[in-house]
Amino acid sequence: MLRVAAGEGDSQSRVSQAVAHHVATTGLRVRSQIALHAADCLGVNTQSALAMATCCELLHTASLILDDLQDRDQLRRGTQAVWSMFGDEVVLCAGDLLLSSAYAALADVTNIAAMQHLVAQTHAAVAQTIRGQAFPALPSHSDFDRLAAYQAMAAAKFGPLLRLPFGLVFSYSNRPDLVATSAFAVGAFAVAYQIADDLADIEADARTPLGTAAHIVIVLEALGGTDRTTAQAQAVLMAHTRPAEALAIAAALPQGTAAILPDLAARITLKLDGHR
Repeated sequence: MLRVAAGEGDSQSRVSQAVAHHVATTGLRVRSQIALHAADCLGVNTQSALAMATCCELLHTASLILDDLQDRDQLRRGTQAVWSMFGDEVVLCAGDLLLSSAYAALADVTNIAAMQHLVAQTHAAVAQTIRGQAFPALPSHSDFDRLAAYQAMAAAKFGPLLRLPFGLVFSYSNRPDLVATSAFAVGAFAVAYQIADDLADIEADARTPLGTAAHIVIVLEALGGTDRTTAQAQAVLMAHTRPAEALAIAAALPQGTAAILPDLAARITLKLDGHR
């Protein structure tokens, strides 16, 4: 990731330092794990597998540092967020650099015939994620389906970059028939992911005005007229059903390409169980 992002640039620049700072806060690398595992199952060569995995992680990294800026979160994985350490101007440039670097990473794939589809899928995932991040405020009037809007937001915000590693590997391997199946499976995971994140951030998000809040607990409170504890329990129950749905759909994917998903489901369940 750092090699591709550096390009011909100065590794000591503030932008390069900002990128390196965030990349060092190592997460689970779920998206690269999905890409590498699926590629291995389908016999994709190592160079191409690494290129697609790197592309997915660069995009995810860009989304995180920009998300922290938008939400004004001071910390990311227990470390100072990039914007709070380097400033708004630098983090915007770092986000641009990471987005551009993701496309550069794809230049290493060896199946040139697949390149057009890979670039198009990558752009589609980026565009959908941006629309999800900029999802409009949820109005408070009673005839608006806030729960449906929340789920659409969750699917748009988390889903595209989570299903991209499947999409890239399947397209590279000339299996476009599998792209839609993986997208359906990941869509269910995306909602569970968003709910788990919401539950972790309930204290901060609870201070958001009701009419603008895109938080599952606040949405359920408004819908049912329930208290905070009841709404939180409802949110946990809702999220618990989604990984099972995703795994049932993913069972149709061939050759063990979705074998990593049960582990992902277990991680989500463990995170949710902390909020029972």
